[in-house]
Amino acid sequence: MKQLDDAQQAARIMVVDDDIFLLKAIEQTLVLNNYCVDTFNTASKSLSAVRDVDYAAVFADIKMPGMDGIELLGHLKKIDPELPVIMITGHGDVAMAVIAIQKGAYDFLQKPVDEDVMIASLSRAVEKRQLVLENRKLSGRLQEQRRKRSHFHGMVGNHPVMQQLYDTLEKVAAENDPVMLYGETGTGKELAAQAIHEIANRSGKPFVAINMGAIPAEMIESDLFGHVKGAFTGAVQQKTGKFFYAGEGTLFLDEINSLPIELQGKLLRVLEEKTITPLGSNVPVPVQARIIAATNKNLTEEIAQGRFRKDLYFRLNVLPVNIPSLQEWSADIPLLVEYFRQEYCHERQQDVEPFDHNTLLSLQKKEWPGNVRELRNYVRRMCIFGSQSGMDEFPQQLDRLRQQGIKQKVVLKDLLAQVEKKYLMEILEKNRGQITQSYQDLGISRKSLYDKVKKYDLDLALFRKPL
Repeated sequence: MKQLDDAQQAARIMVVDDDIFLLKAIEQTLVLNNYCVDTFNTASKSLSAVRDVDYAAVFADIKMPGMDGIELLGHLKKIDPELPVIMITGHGDVAMAVIAIQKGAYDFLQKPVDEDVMIASLSRAVEKRQLVLENRKLSGRLQEQRRKRSHFHGMVGNHPVMQQLYDTLEKVAAENDPVMLYGETGTGKELAAQAIHEIANRSGKPFVAINMGAIPAEMIESDLFGHVKGAFTGAVQQKTGKFFYAGEGTLFLDEINSLPIELQGKLLRVLEEKTITPLGSNVPVPVQARIIAATNKNLTEEIAQGRFRKDLYFRLNVLPVNIPSLQEWSADIPLLVEYFRQEYCHERQQDVEPFDHNTLLSLQKKEWPGNVRELRNYVRRMCIFGSQSGMDEFPQQLDRLRQQGIKQKVVLKDLLAQVEKKYLMEILEKNRGQITQSYQDLGISRKSLYDKVKKYDLDLALFRKPL
C-alpha cells in the first residue's frame, strides 16, 4: 500500500459502523497506513466526539440502527460544513449514496470495501481538509492583523469603529459604482476617498479632488467640464476640465451639496451618459473616472429644502459610507497626537519631546467639533509653542495685564491675533508660500487665507524660497 506523508500520518480519522467486524477491519487498515483512528458503533456516540476532536475525515455507514448515516451526515455538516464525510454503502444502497453526495458527502465506497480505493479516497479527503484548515488559520491571522491595524492609507486609528471603516473602504474600493462619503467637517473624508483610490485598480491613475464650496459658482462648470477657446469672455485659451483630466482615475467631489442647483442636472447627465461637453463645444467627450462625492450636510434635508436634486442624490448614493466623528473614537486621541507630533518633527526636521500622560489625558477629554483636522492643528501649535497648547499661558498673561489695567477683551483679541499670525507664518513657510496647500492645511478657504495674509501684512514672496 502507498505510504502517506508526515502531514497525513498525523491525521485523525473517525469511523462509524454498527458492523463490529468491518469497523475493526477499517481501523486496522488505517492504522497500518499511519492514521490515528477513533471508532464508534453508533452514530449518536460519534456526534459528541466530533465536537471535541478535530477530525481530518469521517467514514460512516449509511445503514445503521437508530440514527442512520444520512442523518449523521446532516448533523456533521451543521457542526463543520467542510469536514469530509465518506459514506460506506452496500450493493443495494447506491441510490442512497447518491443522495448522500447531493447532501454534501465527499465520496462513497461500496462493500466489500477495497483497501486501495479506500486509502486513495481518504488521501484526497485529508489533503482537502488540510487546505481548508490552513486557509482557516491564514484567514484567522489576517483577521487578527486587520483588528490590529492602526495605520490605513494615511488614516490613523485602531478603534473598532475605525476598523469597521477600513473594512468598508476595502469593500467599496473593489467596486466601480459612485461613492458618497458622509461626515462632519474635519473627519477625513478626502483621506477616505484617497484610500479607496489607492486600494482600487485605479491607484496608478490620477486622483483629482475638487472642493465645490471653494470655487466661485460661475467657474464651477468650466472647472468640471472644461471650455474651448472663445467660449465666453476671458476664455482666451482652451481649458481641460477636471472630469477629463481625471482620465481613468478618481474624481473626488467634496462638498457636493455646494454645487449650484442649475449645475446638478448637468452633473447628473454626465454620470448617466458618461460623456462631457466642454463649454462652447458641441462634441461630447467620453469620461471614465470613478466618482466619489462627499458632504457634511444631511442631503435628505437639502432635498426637502429644494437645494439638492433627488435624482442626483440617488445617482451618487450608490455606495454610502459614513465617516465617524472623532468623538466616536476618542480613545485613539493619544495615538493621533503622537502621529501628528512625529509628522511635524519629520516636516520641520526638529525634535519635539513626546507629550506627557496628563497632556494626552486632557486632550482626550476635550471636545473636538472640528474633529481630526482641529486636533492636528492643535498638536502643531503644541509643537510650535513648546507647551500643551501654546495658549495655556493665556490665563496668566490675562491676569498680569488685567492688573495693569488693560481690558481683558482687548488683551485676548491681541493674544489670539499673535497666535494666529505665528501659526499662519509657520504654515506658509512649510509650504514655501504655496497658497493651495496652505489653505488646505489650515482648513480654511482660499479667500480666507488671502484675507489673513492681507490682515497681517505678510509678503508671500518672502516665503517662496527656492528649493
